[in-house]
Amino acid sequence: MSETLSVALLVRGPDVPAWQARAVETMLARTDAEVTTVVECTESTGGKAGGLDHYLDRVRKYPLWTPVGAAVKLGDTPAHQRPRAVADIAGIGDPETLAVAPEPASDFGNVLPDRAVEVVGETDVAIRFGFGVLKGDVLDAPEYGVLSFHHGDIRKYRGMPSGFWEFLHGEDAAGVTLQRLTETLDGGSIAAYEPVDLSDARTWAEVRERLFAVSDDVLVTGIRNVAAGVAPESPDELGDLYSLPEGGDVLKYVLKESKGRVRQVVG
Repeated sequence: MSETLSVALLVRGPDVPAWQARAVETMLARTDAEVTTVVECTESTGGKAGGLDHYLDRVRKYPLWTPVGAAVKLGDTPAHQRPRAVADIAGIGDPETLAVAPEPASDFGNVLPDRAVEVVGETDVAIRFGFGVLKGDVLDAPEYGVLSFHHGDIRKYRGMPSGFWEFLHGEDAAGVTLQRLTETLDGGSIAAYEPVDLSDARTWAEVRERLFAVSDDVLVTGIRNVAAGVAPESPDELGDLYSLPEGGDVLKYVLKESKGRVRQVVG
């Protein structure tokens, strides 16, 4: 590894959510890391996401959650999710940029084409912000692997959606994990972790806001650990793997979210 840590960013395209841009800016300002490579995804990693077939399949699998989830998306876009151009990230300089289409893995998830694996392998560490569930040779291509955020504690909650199940279960605390990816879904070794207080969070939106707010510090800690040669810690156990809610869990969420919004209004 050179004195300056070379970083590859794996992103969804020419823009990223604001929390990702902010985390990279903070990393560049507070560590000796340098973004030397940006790999952009040229197509959706959600299969036929947005298409009629995909929507109908979602309705069949999650008949109650589909309209509820759609209503959530139709609301105001949270500030941390608003798009920002990668090129406008402060301090990013002029990294090599490669745009590629992911390829489907043999079971589920995506792999990167050989050219992208080669380019990423020329850096010290990669940070995954795009390309969905990533598998294959790229995970071990950089010397220190591929780091990825999970806005939850993988020792308790894995899967998705971020912060939903912690909110539904009334957890007083959650956390944000920066993991070195393996092919186990949300089962990598822990490069950094930050606990987050949820004791007075009244809505799922509040939970998500708090989780994404600590992303900056988590990335800085993780990159500093990499630079110092601190090996990521393998978790003693992994949490249950969650997915989109069904049945009674959807109804429980709607009721709890409604009560939380009322409390926000009345103070």
